[in-house]
Amino acid sequence: MIFSLFLLIVGGLLAAFWGDSPIVGGGLGLLIGWVYHLMLRIRQLEATIQQLAPPESAPVQTSAPVPTPVPTQVSASADTSVSAPASVQMDLEPSQPELPLPNQALPEPIVHTEPAALSILSKAKAWLFGGNPFVRLGVVILFFGVVFLLRYSLQHNLVPVELRLLGSASAALALLGFGWRLRTRTGAYGLILQAGGIGLLYLTIFGAYSLYHLIPSLIAFALLLMIVLAAAALAVLQNSLPLAVFATVGGFLAPLLTSSGSNNYIGLFSFYALLNAGIVMIAWFKSWRLLNLIGFIFTFVIAGFWGWFSYRPEDFWATEGFLMLFFLFYVAIAILFATRSPFNFKDKVDGSLVFGTAIIGFCMQIGLFLPLLAEGRPVTFLSQYGLAMSAVILSLFYLGLAFLLWRRYAEAQRLLAETFLVLSVIFATLTIPLAVQSAAITSAAWAIEGAGIIWLGIRQQQFVQRLVAVGLQFISLLILILNLGASINAYPYGADTGSMLGVTQGLFLASSLIALAMLVASRLLSAEFAGKRSLETGLAMSLLVSALVMHFLSFELQLAWSDLDYPIHFHLLYAMAVIALLLLSTRHYWRLLSWVLPLPIVLLSLALLMMLVEGRSLFEAYLVLVWAGALGLWYGFLWRLERQAWFSTWVKLAQAFTLWLIIILLMLQLQVWLKDYFTLDNAWPIAALPLVPLSMIWLILKAPIWPFTTQRALLFYSVVLPSLCLITGWFLLSLSVAGDAEPLPWLPVFNPIDLVTVWFAFTLLMVNSYWQQQTSLKAPRFLPYSLIFIGFAWLNLTVLRVLHHWYDLAWAFPDLLINPITQTTLALVWGSSGLLFTWWGNRSGRRGVWSAGAMLLAAVILKLFLIDFASSDTVERIISFIGVGVLLLFIGYLAPLPPAPKDAAKELTHVE
Repeated sequence: MIFSLFLLIVGGLLAAFWGDSPIVGGGLGLLIGWVYHLMLRIRQLEATIQQLAPPESAPVQTSAPVPTPVPTQVSASADTSVSAPASVQMDLEPSQPELPLPNQALPEPIVHTEPAALSILSKAKAWLFGGNPFVRLGVVILFFGVVFLLRYSLQHNLVPVELRLLGSASAALALLGFGWRLRTRTGAYGLILQAGGIGLLYLTIFGAYSLYHLIPSLIAFALLLMIVLAAAALAVLQNSLPLAVFATVGGFLAPLLTSSGSNNYIGLFSFYALLNAGIVMIAWFKSWRLLNLIGFIFTFVIAGFWGWFSYRPEDFWATEGFLMLFFLFYVAIAILFATRSPFNFKDKVDGSLVFGTAIIGFCMQIGLFLPLLAEGRPVTFLSQYGLAMSAVILSLFYLGLAFLLWRRYAEAQRLLAETFLVLSVIFATLTIPLAVQSAAITSAAWAIEGAGIIWLGIRQQQFVQRLVAVGLQFISLLILILNLGASINAYPYGADTGSMLGVTQGLFLASSLIALAMLVASRLLSAEFAGKRSLETGLAMSLLVSALVMHFLSFELQLAWSDLDYPIHFHLLYAMAVIALLLLSTRHYWRLLSWVLPLPIVLLSLALLMMLVEGRSLFEAYLVLVWAGALGLWYGFLWRLERQAWFSTWVKLAQAFTLWLIIILLMLQLQVWLKDYFTLDNAWPIAALPLVPLSMIWLILKAPIWPFTTQRALLFYSVVLPSLCLITGWFLLSLSVAGDAEPLPWLPVFNPIDLVTVWFAFTLLMVNSYWQQQTSLKAPRFLPYSLIFIGFAWLNLTVLRVLHHWYDLAWAFPDLLINPITQTTLALVWGSSGLLFTWWGNRSGRRGVWSAGAMLLAAVILKLFLIDFASSDTVERIISFIGVGVLLLFIGYLAPLPPAPKDAAKELTHVE
């Protein structure tokens, strides 16, 4: 860690000296230190594993030779989950130890974790860097190198177009042939080469058609279809998920990397349709969920980006056709994944595809219709009722799928059929507001209907019925929010106040009805009744909070368009009303109401936010009295909850949030006072920023009053430590200012910023002492390192400020650092600091401190010799990509990743 801190400073200053970004240099230094730290940790772990490993037993003579296994390509699909290494080891007899197979590396120790715990990112990382990483990285780098070469040759017209495409196609075919020949080689070498060849073929055909216009669309379509069929066949025949993934990703990236900005969306989406058809064909034979998700993400993300930036109403019908085609593709893939999986395992329904296709597809459908509803365009039947018709069609579509699945598979696909039935009900429910187009009437009616259904569901003991009713109420709430946003856009603030007041009053009435219905539903679900599920307690709380928040939002809208002079006062009064309601809840038994604790904090935070925006003072219009009343009432409520030992977790969080609110409020008031007397570049306002957090830290750790006496441990972690981090950020920002202390002269240490920095250092010492007194653990490692970091950074900046104030050097970067006086002074300071750290590390036995000193000394020496070097141009970048890619391929072929030696840990411990 100490490496990272010092290399952050060294890298930042050196980068600033060379004219580059100090952030980039600091980041590089931090990265180097972090990597070094990880190397040490890995060595320690390997040595520990070697010590814990059991002694090697003598080889056991067996009566029969161990047969040589046939190399196979392991698929990542569900149909290969039967043959796992762990199961093989469990079936062996104890008297027959497992022998390593020939020509194979010894397996890593098996960690017994749940397969679901492995994230997609960790799987991808293990796949990329396991086995033969040189080949995989080489194919990726070579692919980008070819793309750069094609783009460069296109821009400079170095090689005729025909020769470029011929060379690219020849290379692709060579990769395919060579990969097919080496398909049985371990490490999936041949499969990866085949995937690279397929990607290059995609790139070549698409470039010939879209970039150079050398072949007509029909021929390009036929060639791409052949490639898709060939890629799918190769992946299925060889049971190779990596081949399918590489080929698919290469196909999706090809039009992006070769794009000329011509907005040829017909060609792009036609090409993507072929790729998705290939994924559907593979899904017929293989249950490869990763491949399905890759195709889904690429298709809809790229289509979404195009729609956001380039879609026009004139493109509606063509885009609608592609959207329907992609939608049907991935509904089919989801069905194939569930119905054609060869094994029965739990949750065969891919929720990401089933719900993702429905939700994203309908959202894109809304995006296609919104430009048709823009102001100034003619109102047609399609633009007015198109979304309602889409919802009806989707409802019937999913209903038909549910019926067919149930009729064909019955209980075997019950989950998928019920999922489609739920989607059918959802889209049928959406039809009403999309057709009626009156959100206030629809949402209020739905909310009241939902409360009635909940009452009936409790009487009939129907959990699903109650669940659907709760969903109906939340949907009504969502529709009202959307209508509220549309009303705000239709009536900008100050444009037509009278009309807007009429709209907001109607919405306020609707929100009041919805809030009342949700409160009734919350009360019904929070009571005890037959057949109640544990989930319904959480739903009751969600309904309660949502009702109050919606009513508050309606209040906010009314307040914004009422031209009131004191909105801050009204927010504080509203907060006081909510707190009073919470206080009543502690006497009358409906304890669920006490879960509304975050709402007063939100109200107080909004009042504080308005004060920040407007720069208001606490002593304007009796604001200090209203704030004192609200905070006093709030602390009274927290004190009562703490006495009754209710909701201790919420009370602790509220204590921390309230202290942060007070800190920000007092900091704002201090800045309001200072801005009348000093300019922003003066040191006094900057030095005043951490005064309130520093004072609060001392109060929390030293003051013998409530709430500090009962919540000191909590506040230490939630307020003290974050405050120290923020003050550290202030210290870093203060390093960039010269520190002019007008009207006083500038003196080292005896100036506003340095004095606050010294107080900060003493506060760190106090926090370190508190930690050691209250716990038996050692103080956090970052505390002493923070002191070292602050001291070293402060020393460097003090040198720069002395040069600026006493030697009249301009406070401008990088001119100040380039100055020979500065360079000489910093070299002496860094050299002295390096010697001090090495001596200290030697005396105390701390290798990290000694190494930091050595690095400082090395930085001083390097600073004398290093010069800027020109960055590589485009040609060099191409050569680098292609050369490194080819080199990695040769390394992967001639010298693949060897197995780890048995005595690696011993060798590392000897080195250590």
